[in-house]
Amino acid sequence: MKLVLVDDEKGIADGLKKIISRYIPDCEIVGTAYNGLEGFTLIQNRQPDIVITDIRMPQADGLEMIKMLKDAGNSAKFILLSGYADFEYARRGIHLGVQFYINKPVEEVELRDCVRQVMEDIREERAKLQEVDDLKREAHRRMQENVLRDILDNGSDSTVHVEETLRIAGIQTKGVRFVCALLEFDDGFGCVKEGGLWPVLQQIDRALERYKAVYRFRYSGSQVAVVVSLTETIGYDELIRAVHGLKAALFQELNLSVTFGIGTLQERAAGIGQSFEEARYALSYKVIKGEGAVIPYPDTVNLTGRRHPVPEELINKLEAELDNMNEEGCVGIIREIFRGMEAQQSMSPTDLQLHCINILLSSVRKMSFQQLQQNDFLGRNILSLEAISSFRTLERLEKWMIQIIRRIIVFKLEHNVPKKKDIIAEVKEYVSQHYSDPITLAELASRFFISPYYLSQLFKQKTGDTYINFLGQVRIGKAKELLERTDLKVYEICERVGYLDTQHFARLFEKLTGQRPSEYRKSRSRA
Repeated sequence: MKLVLVDDEKGIADGLKKIISRYIPDCEIVGTAYNGLEGFTLIQNRQPDIVITDIRMPQADGLEMIKMLKDAGNSAKFILLSGYADFEYARRGIHLGVQFYINKPVEEVELRDCVRQVMEDIREERAKLQEVDDLKREAHRRMQENVLRDILDNGSDSTVHVEETLRIAGIQTKGVRFVCALLEFDDGFGCVKEGGLWPVLQQIDRALERYKAVYRFRYSGSQVAVVVSLTETIGYDELIRAVHGLKAALFQELNLSVTFGIGTLQERAAGIGQSFEEARYALSYKVIKGEGAVIPYPDTVNLTGRRHPVPEELINKLEAELDNMNEEGCVGIIREIFRGMEAQQSMSPTDLQLHCINILLSSVRKMSFQQLQQNDFLGRNILSLEAISSFRTLERLEKWMIQIIRRIIVFKLEHNVPKKKDIIAEVKEYVSQHYSDPITLAELASRFFISPYYLSQLFKQKTGDTYINFLGQVRIGKAKELLERTDLKVYEICERVGYLDTQHFARLFEKLTGQRPSEYRKSRSRA
């Protein structure tokens, strides 16, 4: 720690230097002054942690100097030296916040113990401040993560709404562009052992540190979402190269095999949701590219953009029959699809394999990747190219596809997924009962055996509103009940209805009711 001495007697100042150098080597003397005005200037320039000062000095005494420093916002700790048993000086010193006094002549042991006590007090104060700062940063990080997660899950048609939401969360939107990526651990989240996810997040930060800002958090299951904001001077190709470097670093440093899907570059914040959905779609082509790949969305467009052999209405019929778990209907549609492909005489074996992959992706697009991984057969056959690449004839591919569809139906039956169930009604009921839990769309989707994107779209289609708005309405409705019927404090109610940030809760409450929580309680008590 840094220390400054202020005493108008040079001999005393030199003696103090020797004692401190001998007994307190971890305390560095960075300057000496011989009157109060000189001491004020020196301390402001050097910004020491501790100041040892005499009281009676020319031009400005020690207490006057301390007051000037306090008024200037200086935070040093002061030890007063005095040869006078003067209560008035002590009283004035206490008023200025001085806690430590040493009488002249100075005893070596007393000085050593006093300085060490001050140093310990400084360390404790800094530790407490650091703890508070860490808590603030963690709360801010969580708020940003929650805001981004809502945008990734639900998207938004309103540029103004997205930019305002991000601004409140402290995420810059002016003069930057956005790209989303989705990282998936090839061996599932269980491969992340010692240190948990933190070493992975650190590697992401290092690999992408050149960008304006990087927001990364566990999205669902074995997936990590990454939202990158970048300036005009850094292009998309450079980002792809950086992600390749990140993939290599994760393997070399942590022995982790990962696959990346990367969305396109978006000029405005409102495009974040679109970029993320593109990243999710690109990641689904892991079945084509294999594990450990970096898959930009434009590559998937180039791969499939010229071929559309399977009519969309047949895919929709197949999805409907899968929802009903009608094996006979599914088999009939698969055969109809293959008769159409059979009519295309010029198709190569590679084309046939690619079309089958697209059919499978469409068949399971309502299922989460983690759900597929739970079943050994589906995991081996849908999530790898090994099986499909072994079939070179249309007849064998058709039989294999029928086998896969049957296994999907068996899998659904094993997980007790009822036919034609009203998923949205069940979701609403579940949310109404568990509103106090940290329910993300991804976790909810996994619980109801459906992909987050499909659940988001279906919820909006069925209710006319987004899932996040519905959750907010349920929570605020419960908060109104607690405000009316209990004496709980606002922050306690905030926690009980599932919010961590009291300010965010208060803003949302006012948005939905037109009143702050405290105002609402007062109006109800008067009524």
